Amino acid sequence: MIYTGETANARYGRIVLGIYTALNGLLLIVGCAGAWFFNARANSHGIAPNTTLGFRSQHTLASLHGWYVAQRVGFHFVAVATTAITVAVFVVVAVAFIRRLNALWIFIVPVIGAVALAVCVMIAGHRADHAAISVETPPPSSAAST
Repeated sequence: MIYTGETANARYGRIVLGIYTALNGLLLIVGCAGAWFFNARANSHGIAPNTTLGFRSQHTLASLHGWYVAQRVGFHFVAVATTAITVAVFVVVAVAFIRRLNALWIFIVPVIGAVALAVCVMIAGHRADHAAISVETPPPSSAAST
């Protein structure tokens, strides 16, 4: 097992570990920046209804207003979740490097972060669909009941 504090014959292991960590960090940062970019586009109605980009379901495609609300809700959730996960992964990896913990931590934490991001995108899709449903069927008003 490679430990980050080994001195004998560990140079190549540390190089591979450093490259792996840097690439995963770069992927997380790019993913986070992309999420905030699409969040900004969704907030300015910059993502028109289409078949390739956005949260698409029967409910989100039912109306133009539902589409835009769903995109705003979904991409906002993805952007915030991506930022939180990115920060958490960087903190855990930094602590593992500083404390010279087993390198397994550094290998596993980015994978756990990627799985967490995938789960967050699925949750965002559910939230976007729910937002589109709430736009389609407005709650009964109190004026109608009186």
